[in-house]
Amino acid sequence: MLKQPSDYAGDRTSKDLAESVTRMLTDVYVSRIRNLADLKELRGSGEKAGKPQVLLFTDKEAVTSLYKGLSMQLRRGLEFGLVHSAAEEVVREFGVESFPTVLVLKVGGGVETYTGESKAPALREYLLGFMSAETTEAVDDAAADANSGDKAAAWSFVRQVEGLSELGSLEAREDLALMALHGAEGEDGCKAARQAFLAAAGEMQAVVDTLLVSVPAADLAHGSEGAKALTRIGVAVSELVADPCELQVILLPFGKDKADLDMQLKYTGPPEGKELQRWVTGEIPNLVSELNDMTASEFLTTDPSEGKFPVTPKVLLFTNKDEAPGVFRALALALRGRANMAFAWVQANSRGARGVMESFKPPRVPALLVVMPTIVPDENNPSEPKLRFGMQPYFGSLKFTPMKSFLEQLASQFEMSSGVVHDPDIIQKTLPQITNQAEFQEHCTEPAGMCLLALLDGKADGFADEHKNLLAAAMQQARSGGALHFAWLDALKHKSVMQAFGVMGSDLPVLVALSAKRLRFAALQHSPGAEGSTSSRLRPEQISRFLSDVLSAKIKTEPLQALPEIREGDSDSDAADGGGAGAGADGADGAAVEEFDLSDILSEEVEGGAVGGTKAERLREIEEQLKAEEEARKAAEKKTKAKKKKSKKSKKSKAASEEL
Repeated sequence: MLKQPSDYAGDRTSKDLAESVTRMLTDVYVSRIRNLADLKELRGSGEKAGKPQVLLFTDKEAVTSLYKGLSMQLRRGLEFGLVHSAAEEVVREFGVESFPTVLVLKVGGGVETYTGESKAPALREYLLGFMSAETTEAVDDAAADANSGDKAAAWSFVRQVEGLSELGSLEAREDLALMALHGAEGEDGCKAARQAFLAAAGEMQAVVDTLLVSVPAADLAHGSEGAKALTRIGVAVSELVADPCELQVILLPFGKDKADLDMQLKYTGPPEGKELQRWVTGEIPNLVSELNDMTASEFLTTDPSEGKFPVTPKVLLFTNKDEAPGVFRALALALRGRANMAFAWVQANSRGARGVMESFKPPRVPALLVVMPTIVPDENNPSEPKLRFGMQPYFGSLKFTPMKSFLEQLASQFEMSSGVVHDPDIIQKTLPQITNQAEFQEHCTEPAGMCLLALLDGKADGFADEHKNLLAAAMQQARSGGALHFAWLDALKHKSVMQAFGVMGSDLPVLVALSAKRLRFAALQHSPGAEGSTSSRLRPEQISRFLSDVLSAKIKTEPLQALPEIREGDSDSDAADGGGAGAGADGADGAAVEEFDLSDILSEEVEGGAVGGTKAERLREIEEQLKAEEEARKAAEKKTKAKKKKSKKSKKSKAASEEL
């Protein structure tokens, strides 16, 4: 629990994941060996500490990720150095002829050359052989034990980046961001300054997004775009040019469009993590209420979501401090908008909070407690329901990261149960949007079981509620391990799909239960809403009843000649060549129907006999509507072109008269 995780917000590809991880590696444990004097210094420190020295001879300027990782892992038992091919006297000293080459200088004398493959496992195993048994055991224990006390883990939340490529996105985001900047001059890359900041960060908690930025000389040049951007956020560029390794620590404030806020703050205190943390948390906006006997009732009964969530979790911190601790304010800020959570603190030794303390009886002080108020009926007085409080105590360390992890897990549970989810990965996994044929196959036809495909109008006023209701149903099915899987598409952009299921624009939204294997479907039928109504027509009770009917085989199905094809430019076509609902072999109207039998679908049994007919009149109606829409679109385009042409003529005429 003492390890400090860092949230990953990039793309889920191997390349992006690898780049994100390697950015967190550091070369502060690798010494640059530029001449024999540097070599002597490294050998001296190694001999004194009883550590063999590892030398990497390379023609690359930057330290590789592999070498960074090894130096971080094995620094307890080895000293690491890097020799560039340009350091000719050191290269001659050891007679190195090819690059890269790895040498190990043993304590007391002797040199060995590594001849194995240039892969981390093999090289690590080789280097472990030069370490003492005690040190090797300590390294293995550190890798396996999260509570090893390894300071490197404490600052792992610090993102080490080169250049100012992330500055624009940081300024556009609402969250605070802490940036420690140094120049990149010198081959050591300001190693001492970086190591000092990382040591301080090891004492600080991950209360804000923290970056250690190496600024290249090009961005420090007078008049450059980089220099202008640095000046905008409060960096003294001239000082950074004069002393590139004198760190400047800047806090970008809370709020969007930080470039317009003109509130950037510069840290001038001592390089100590706790002092730095106090400074940062002092700038965090206070989203935390103070709870006492007078304010408790209103706080506990208020629902910020106004009924969108079934529960309103209240996160309470019981403390003897005179104000809300900075770390707790940071928690409230980091989790704002998640699962309808509200945050409050209670001064445990205050006379004004005795009733609150008696009601909740925290196991200790300080303590964190999540209270979940729910309304329950009162048998004696049905007109006035009671408020009951469920409680979830937190027993972990009162540090930012473990508390945040605990609350995020609870938030995810609340969001999944309510269907109000903000995590795009969860949403896409549970209720994916289909935009092309490959996605249709991946989410609707390939998985076993039945596909619940929602045809929605993404621009309709009721879309958000319809999507939320479907997401809640999809999450409930996912938790129960049911055989139904959900997806949705913006139907007006894929009119061939609408035609395949016999759906017109005025019918939307429609929920289709599709058996891709048996080419049969059933649609959730509903009555059109009142004229001018914008309310959702896929209400939770309708969806629930439809799913129940599907699962209990109480619903009629219709045949498909073929599965829908999702084509590019579908919304602009008349989709006249689509298969169509019930496009059976006999071409007759009045298609046959059959009972849904879920056990047949799940066991992949195939029904024998002829497939039913078509709904010819319905298809003709859809085709006519689509053609009418296409004609209207072409007419509108023609009208627009005519207006433009007329406008040009008018301008020409006006210009001619002005010339005259």
